[in-house]
Amino acid sequence: MPELDSSVINFVAEFTALKRSQIKLDTTLFGDLGVDGADGWELMQAFGERFQIDMSSFHEDRHFGPEGVSIVAPFVWLRWLVSFPFRPKQTPEERAGLHPIRISDLIAAARERKWTI
Repeated sequence: MPELDSSVINFVAEFTALKRSQIKLDTTLFGDLGVDGADGWELMQAFGERFQIDMSSFHEDRHFGPEGVSIVAPFVWLRWLVSFPFRPKQTPEERAGLHPIRISDLIAAARERKWTI
């Protein structure tokens, strides 16, 4: 594995306090690692600084949900419980209406020194 790939994986492992062996190239920040809300933004800010990446085109609301629980959350959960048996299989990002960020996306951004997702 190239040095840059290894550095990005190590960075994510340190930030999330996970073992490096738990992180693969297709691992997603939100769906697989549970990084969301302010934690997601902090990770991406630190990632941009550490790897000197132009993050000006990064929009956290496309990749991470809001911090905290909405006042309508009980109704959303009720709707989800009722419709669950009839729903097609979806990723956590699809269910939340978010675009996934994979470790491979972070590596690509580190190579380009620019966020392009």
